[in-house]
Amino acid sequence: MPPKEKLGKEEIVAGAFELLRQNGIEGLNARGLAACLGCSTMPLFRQFGSMEEIRVAAIERAIDCYNGYIRKGLEEPLPFKGVGKAYIRFAKEEPRLFELFFMSPKGKYHELPEADPNYETVASTASKAVGGTCADGERIYREMWIFVHGIATLVVLGTMEFEEEEIGEMLSDVFGGLRRGKEEKKDE
Repeated sequence: MPPKEKLGKEEIVAGAFELLRQNGIEGLNARGLAACLGCSTMPLFRQFGSMEEIRVAAIERAIDCYNGYIRKGLEEPLPFKGVGKAYIRFAKEEPRLFELFFMSPKGKYHELPEADPNYETVASTASKAVGGTCADGERIYREMWIFVHGIATLVVLGTMEFEEEEIGEMLSDVFGGLRRGKEEKKDE
């Protein structure tokens, strides 16, 4: 009977996720992961067929992390605004993951917002917020996402800092303007 593996898949994925969070995708390599876990590279490849499999598993964990932020945003009293605030909070608290998903042409979500797994839920929430059709919600979501993404990018780059209250006020102002614009178009 072969000896029991000291390192299981879960521990390897957890370590890979932490490296991804700290160093970005470029910092996630076999030697670095082995050093982080206090082992040689051999246990990694006994559990996974390749480093790419480990990267995929770590990115899936990162997607779950991002989805958790969005779910919390959807639970706020104003869910659409909550999602915007959650997106910015994700950028502030998880800058390497934000860069991977939203600031890299190789990023999984580089075609956002439509490629986001939360897209339909958030677009529906936007439709309800403006009292409009699905198309209205999708348009408002896209326009708000561009604004929110700009703030989040400034935060990740360290260009600007914003207080939570200030972010909330800016989101309300821009959303109000977009909603008024929708109403004005309807009246034309």
